Amino acid sequence: MSKESSLDASFKDGIFASLMLGFSTNYITPFAMLLGANNFYVGLLNSIPQIFGSAIQLKSTEIVNTIKSRVKAITLTVFLQASTLIMACLIFLLPKELHVGIFIFLIVLNAVFGSMAAPAWLSLISDTADKNKYGEYFAWRGKVFGFIVLISNFVAGFLLFIIPNKIIGFVILFLLAGVCRIISGIFLGKMDDIPVEKSGKADFSYFQFIKRISESNFTKFVLFVSLMNFATYLSAPFFAVYMLNDLKFKYSTYTIIKSASALSALISLPFWGRLADKYGNVKVIKSSALLLPLVPILWIFSKNPVYLIIVDSFGGYAWAGFNLAVVNFIFDSSSCEVRTRCASYFNFTNGTCIFLGAIIGGYLATHMPALIFSSILLTLFFVSGAARFLVNIFMLGKFHEVRNAEAIGDLKIFNMILGIAPVLNLGEEIYNRKNKQN
Repeated sequence: MSKESSLDASFKDGIFASLMLGFSTNYITPFAMLLGANNFYVGLLNSIPQIFGSAIQLKSTEIVNTIKSRVKAITLTVFLQASTLIMACLIFLLPKELHVGIFIFLIVLNAVFGSMAAPAWLSLISDTADKNKYGEYFAWRGKVFGFIVLISNFVAGFLLFIIPNKIIGFVILFLLAGVCRIISGIFLGKMDDIPVEKSGKADFSYFQFIKRISESNFTKFVLFVSLMNFATYLSAPFFAVYMLNDLKFKYSTYTIIKSASALSALISLPFWGRLADKYGNVKVIKSSALLLPLVPILWIFSKNPVYLIIVDSFGGYAWAGFNLAVVNFIFDSSSCEVRTRCASYFNFTNGTCIFLGAIIGGYLATHMPALIFSSILLTLFFVSGAARFLVNIFMLGKFHEVRNAEAIGDLKIFNMILGIAPVLNLGEEIYNRKNKQN
């Protein structure tokens, strides 16, 4: 099979995987709340899946080696992941007191099966795509799939709006998500199973990986991203709780606000991709990371839905650049034979930090004093923003670019991502003209 045919199969997989995400991801926490989950259980729902999903990644390379096929390993785990979404639809057949616990258990399994597939998929797609156009290609994919997630997210919100019985509404959403995941797995199975050349350097333990933190550029990068996500997940699980419980927003308002972030991300992805290809992924990571502390703090200043749409759009823009450049940096930093293992170790470290962040955030959400506007969650949002700021201070300059890229000053690229570079250039041009006239 040619690489073009394999990329075509991957693209079709991505369409249905995006539909799965749109129908389910933003509605996991609301579904749990409908089942009776409080803030503590919401914290568990967003933390336990992370730690189990992260732990399984340490064995993902061995799983691929045992099955002797990246495509077969990915397809198997995708089908298993789909089964958890379909089983969630049957949860109402059980006694009510079991609903929350069983739902969390199914989401844990969903994360485990999804995580098992992730490193092998990252390795396979990076071997299939043009290595010289990672930024352009993955930005294009992200834009297309982000649009599909956005539309399906709107459809999901609309279904919940028009269906009076919310239980039936959530059952329909998760059933659609499961079916879409099955279809995506069918297309995944049609990708070319590019063989991986094994070498001695591909076999190194996680402990050996961590030991090299003082000398390894990639390990420092992994630690930075993981700590940033730790700080982020102190508050990330609770924006839905804040909107639905504290602000009493309807599902339709909640959907619009969440969709604003997705729309902003997909519109900006081509811009971020061009910057990453031209100036390097590290420049994009560092510039976008400077915006991340502002995202939760901006939620403090108003409860107005229009304001929150703008804030969430800003967050989607910042995270789009950060996440795109992070994935591309993993591809650039690891050779083919070690890429699955490097992706596994990255995902394990990152997932563990997300788990710890969500667990600590869940504890704070039920025990912390309400210091800001008499709201525990707004106080938690401020703590998360401050933690992100500290991560930037201590970790942002610890790693460097690994490929040739055009040089650009930090301030100049930061002005570009803020959109004020054209204004500054115009001012400089006017100033120079006046000097010439004088």
